[in-house]
Amino acid sequence: MPIVTIDGREVDVEVGTNLIEAAKQVGVQIPHYCYHPRLSVVGQCRMCLVKIDGPPKLQTACTTQIMKDGMVVHVDIPEVQEAQQGVMEFLLINHPLDCPICDQAGECGLQDYSFKHGQAFSRFVFEEKRTYPGRERIPLGPSVMLNMNRCIQCTRCIRFTEEISGTGELGFFQRGARTEIGVFPGKELDNPLSANVVDICPVGALTSSEFRFAERVWYLDKKPSICTGCDAGCNVTVEHKRGAIRRYKPRVNPEVNDYWLCDYGRQTFRRYSEFERLGTPAVRGAAGELRATNWEAALDRVHQGLARASEGADLAFLGSGFLTTEEAFLIARLADAADSEHRSVWSEEGPARFIPNLHGGVHGTETTPNRRGAELAGLLGTSGINAEDLMRGDGASRCDFLLITDGDPGSPLHDAEVIGRLRQVRFLVVLGWASTPLTEVADVVLPIATHAEKDGTFVNSQRRLQRFRAAFPAPAGVRSGVEALVDLLGRLGPEWQGLTTAQVFDRMAATVPAFAGMTFDSLPAHGTLLDTSGAVASGDSTEPEGAHP
Repeated sequence: MPIVTIDGREVDVEVGTNLIEAAKQVGVQIPHYCYHPRLSVVGQCRMCLVKIDGPPKLQTACTTQIMKDGMVVHVDIPEVQEAQQGVMEFLLINHPLDCPICDQAGECGLQDYSFKHGQAFSRFVFEEKRTYPGRERIPLGPSVMLNMNRCIQCTRCIRFTEEISGTGELGFFQRGARTEIGVFPGKELDNPLSANVVDICPVGALTSSEFRFAERVWYLDKKPSICTGCDAGCNVTVEHKRGAIRRYKPRVNPEVNDYWLCDYGRQTFRRYSEFERLGTPAVRGAAGELRATNWEAALDRVHQGLARASEGADLAFLGSGFLTTEEAFLIARLADAADSEHRSVWSEEGPARFIPNLHGGVHGTETTPNRRGAELAGLLGTSGINAEDLMRGDGASRCDFLLITDGDPGSPLHDAEVIGRLRQVRFLVVLGWASTPLTEVADVVLPIATHAEKDGTFVNSQRRLQRFRAAFPAPAGVRSGVEALVDLLGRLGPEWQGLTTAQVFDRMAATVPAFAGMTFDSLPAHGTLLDTSGAVASGDSTEPEGAHP
């Protein structure tokens, strides 16, 4: 591999590596605006000028590829610094001084580079700046707002719609100093990936219609997580303020969603504020009313229901694709303890979603993120009463005990006809995070955390296992599914008491072939593809007929 020297630091790189990317490997930042790792190179902003031994003039780092040994690059020298200051001076001549009211403030490339590579004064003595009258607060589509006065014409957004989304709504209009960004006549920026142009805009020209003026970004805590909008398994950053989620942003994972996130996935966190949260366990009293209780009493009631129903009766366990793999494993162990084959997962087909990446992209076709993981963990019975029987047939009427993990509010689990069928069971236990029509008819309700409030793993449509951790604590009185189920299993055997999510995963890896040899803490950041040749998960090539609704 070629060896390049950047500011005195040597690095081996692959032939064809972009100079900006090579510099990152040795901790050298080359400032840039128009360059993006997944977009074509245009050398437009001139911010990345560097000195290369040999050529007489400064060269743009973004258009320079390392092809052979011996290249010597200088970034931190007066000649390059003067060029950077000159570019910044030109960019700031016409840029409005509206940082205090700009949504990009706090995460703006122009702010950062102005501080690091600009100068503290301007030689532009004229009062009149170039402006675009009437081109402020222009909706380009349902998700994106344009303020043309802030645009530095880097063309990232144009190249994104041409090269990534493939929809080509955006273009340059006018010429010279009057050049502006806009949508072509008769079009609007309304493709499934449209909000990504906000993420890649280095200034405040493009802002999110949803997040606009919602929160200052420096007040937000940011934690890595997984999107639950479908089974694509996109990596996201959960940005919240004291447990109130303000937005999802894509988190880079070249193996899954790369740098991107669909518009639908960005909005899925809103369900957590649109529906009333369950705050405390509840049990049905002798008079038929649900009354709040503590966790100990609620789990004792579930344990009693299990014990009574175990005497020759059918017990069924209906999981959800929103379960973590570890929670599904624990429910499967409950089914084992009850000697029940009546176990399954309900997950609906949804609109097809597609996220591009360097390997051909990842598809999402279901409305839940972890149906495959739940089934691999043990919630796929080979016989008996399954999800189809419970949801659309008379399966519940043949059971004395039914444990359901409540799905997302609005799913068929909350259809009055479906609830009527499920309520035919003698004893109904519901685990969920929201107050729904199903929780209102349950005999025991157990409030469990949302995915943003717990650790766990999901298995996406590629069968890639990915780990995530809690972004913030669950509300008082709410437990993670693992905590609740471990406490319940502890009543059946002391070996389950006090297990953490990591310990549950490690125990699952010791017994489930698909996870063999793994540990929770050693899972790679980009996830790992499961070898499921010896396992069966419905909805895939080895699916038994009728296993998946």
